[in-house]
Amino acid sequence: MFDKKKPTVEFICTSPGVKEVMPIIRASEYRHSWITKAVADMKSGGSLTAAHRREYEMHEAPQMNEKKPDDQRHTAKCPALQMVQNTGWIMRLHQDIRIKTIGDGEDITWIIPYQSQQDPIVSKHMTHSFYPFFDNWPKDTMKKIIKINLPWHARIPKGYKLLQTHPYLLDDFRFTTMSGVLDPHLGPASVGTIPMWWHTTNDDEEHTLKAGTPIAQFILIPKDEPNFTQKDIDNDKEFRKQYAMNQLLLAGSFTRSYQKVREFWKKKGW
Repeated sequence: MFDKKKPTVEFICTSPGVKEVMPIIRASEYRHSWITKAVADMKSGGSLTAAHRREYEMHEAPQMNEKKPDDQRHTAKCPALQMVQNTGWIMRLHQDIRIKTIGDGEDITWIIPYQSQQDPIVSKHMTHSFYPFFDNWPKDTMKKIIKINLPWHARIPKGYKLLQTHPYLLDDFRFTTMSGVLDPHLGPASVGTIPMWWHTTNDDEEHTLKAGTPIAQFILIPKDEPNFTQKDIDNDKEFRKQYAMNQLLLAGSFTRSYQKVREFWKKKGW
C-alpha cells in the first residue's frame, strides 16, 4: 500500500550546542542579500523593470503605435530561481573560520576563535586527489581541495538519496562547494564533510568565513532513476496544443502573472 506520509530526512548533530545556535534550516528560510536588493529594485520600478520598459518603447511600441503599460518582468520574479533557492535545506557555519593562503597555490593556514568540536573544522585533500585529472582547472584556485568538517550526519529515508551541492545563487564567490550524492546504503551519511574549491591563491591573503555563512544545500531525490524519452514537437499533437496555450498564458498579458499560470495548469491536472 502506498504510504502517503512525507519522507523525512533526519539531520543529527554530534556536537552539543550547534543544533541550537546554528541549526540546519529550510532553504526557503534563508534570505540571500542580492535577492533582497532585487525585490526592492522591482518594487521601486528600478533598473531592470525600467530597462524592459525603455527597450519596449524604443523598439516595439513605435511599430505598434502604442506604449506598453508597466511590464513587471524582473529577476526577482523568475519562478525557476525562486524554486531552486527554496528547495531542500541549508547547512551554515556555526562559527567563524579565518583562512589564509600562503601563495604556493596548494596550501593554507586557518584559525578559529573557539574549538567547539573534537575534529579539526578544516582539512585538505592531497594535491594529486583532483588537480592532475582536470584539463581546465579554475583560474586562481587552490590545487588542494579544502574540506570543512561540521558536526552533522543524516539518516536518509528509504527510496531516496541526498544531493549535496553548493548553495544555489549564493553571492559569495570565494569558494565553490563540490557536489555529491549521499547513498543511504552506506549507513548514516556524513553530511557535515563539505569539500570545496577555494578561489584564492595569493600570498598572505586572508578571508573570514563568518558564522551563518551557507556552506551546502541538500535536496532529497528519488533513489531510482526515472525513464525518459525524446521526441520532436511535430510528432506530439497534445504537446503542441499545451505549448501554444502556455505561450499565450505567458506572453498574452502586459503584466505577467506566474501565479495565474500555475493555477491554470493545476486545474488541468499538472
